[in-house]
Amino acid sequence: GITFIFVTHDQEEALSMSDRIAVMSAGEVQQIGTPEDVYEHPANRFVADFIGDTNLLEATVEATDGDTATCRIGGAAIIAEAPGARVGQTGWLSIRPERVEFNKERLQAGVHTLKAEVLEFIYMGDIFRTRLRVAGRDDFVVKTRNAPDQVRLKPGETIEIGWLPADCRALDA
Repeated sequence: GITFIFVTHDQEEALSMSDRIAVMSAGEVQQIGTPEDVYEHPANRFVADFIGDTNLLEATVEATDGDTATCRIGGAAIIAEAPGARVGQTGWLSIRPERVEFNKERLQAGVHTLKAEVLEFIYMGDIFRTRLRVAGRDDFVVKTRNAPDQVRLKPGETIEIGWLPADCRALDA
């Protein structure tokens, strides 16, 4: 029942212990919210990159509709959460590694898909960590649970990856 301020750079510690989190950079508050809100709906690229793992893809806003935007990555149109975005702005799409799917049986209607090249497929016990080349970037990571039906990939394969629009956020546009 005591209110206290706990300062840490350990994101897991902050997420598990806090009712509210304030993310700061260079002495300025970047975002304040519940752990779930800060993780799921980062206010900017710094917050997305600082709290947990994220994939960042450069994109341009083509159209807006309320708090969503259609963003262009190469030849693909991606719908993302984008409060305050304006047409023509360039920014970043943030997609958490655990929200990306490449198992065709699990890809649902309504997901966005992009082509990707498998660079690494690493067994880590409870999860597989897959590093991909997506939209010219070699640092796109997918984390999938270790399950009997999980597709095992090989470096050099070309695959299709997907995610739901609600799992993608346009930042700094």
